[in-house]
Amino acid sequence: MERDFTERISARVLKSGSIRKISAFLNRLVHRLLGAPAMRRLKIFLNGTWIGHPLHPMLKDIPIGAWTLTILLDLIGLSFGFPQLGLASSITVGVGVAGALAAAAAGLADWMDVNPPEKAIGAFHASLNIGATIFFLVSFLMRWGRHWQLGWEAFALALAGYLLVSCGGYLGGILVFHLGAMINRNAYRSGPADFTPAVLTAELAEGDLKRVLVEEQPVLLFKLNGKIQAVGAVCSHYGAPLNQGRVVENTIECPWHLSRFAIQDGRVVQGPACAAVPVYDCQIVNDQLQIKLRR
Repeated sequence: MERDFTERISARVLKSGSIRKISAFLNRLVHRLLGAPAMRRLKIFLNGTWIGHPLHPMLKDIPIGAWTLTILLDLIGLSFGFPQLGLASSITVGVGVAGALAAAAAGLADWMDVNPPEKAIGAFHASLNIGATIFFLVSFLMRWGRHWQLGWEAFALALAGYLLVSCGGYLGGILVFHLGAMINRNAYRSGPADFTPAVLTAELAEGDLKRVLVEEQPVLLFKLNGKIQAVGAVCSHYGAPLNQGRVVENTIECPWHLSRFAIQDGRVVQGPACAAVPVYDCQIVNDQLQIKLRR
C-alpha cells in the first residue's frame, strides 16, 4: 500500500532491483566481516549490549551535529567575512567523518540481523550516508589543501553531503518508526499485576519450554531442577519465539541471533539484544501455577 509519502518511498525502494543488488552485496560483505565466530565479540560490542542501548543511534548524532556546525560556520564565515572560522569549520568536518565511520560500523552490525524488507531500506540508508561521508571527506581534503581557509567550493560539497545525510536520516526513521527495526519487542508488556492462573503444574515437564498467553501476554514457562520459572516469551531484540530456543547455563538462548537472557531476572547476558525480557513471579495454588509481572 502507498497511502502516504513514507509508504510510497518504501515501496519504491523495495521494488528497486538496483537496491536489492546493493543489499545482497552488502549482506555478503558484512557477514564475511562480522559473521565469523571470531568476530562475534566485536559485533556484540557494536550492537551496544554492553551499555543496554543500541550503539548506532547514539553514534549517528556525532556526524549530524558536527556537520550542522560545519554548514553554520561556513555560512557565517563566508557571508560575513570571518576567515578565522575556517579552522573550526574544518575540525567539525573531520569530527563528523570520524563519527560517521563509527556509526556506520555499528549500523551494519544491527543491519545484518534484520529481515529482507528492512535490509533493502537499510542498504539505501547506508548508501546515502556513505555518499554524504565521501562528500564531507573531499571537502575536508580541500580545506586541508587550502590551509583550512574557507571556500565556497568546499562549502558546496559539504552542503551536498548534508542534504544526503538528511535523506539518509529520513530513511533511518522509516526503519525504526514504520518498520520497527531494532526496537524493544517487549516495550508494551504489562501485567498481570496480580497472581493469575497460567497452567496446571502437571503440564510442565522438566526441561521443556512452554509458551502460554496470560492476560494476552506471551509468557515462557519452564521447569529446571524441579523449580518453575517464567519470563517473557518474545526476544527483545527481534521478536523471536524463545520457546523455540534452549536453556544454556541458567539462561534462555534465542533461536535466531543467540542472545541470552538470565532465567532469574530476564537480564541480557549475551547480545545482540540490548533490553531485558519481562520476568514473572510464580506461585502454586492447588496444583495450578499462577504468575504476576515482577516490578
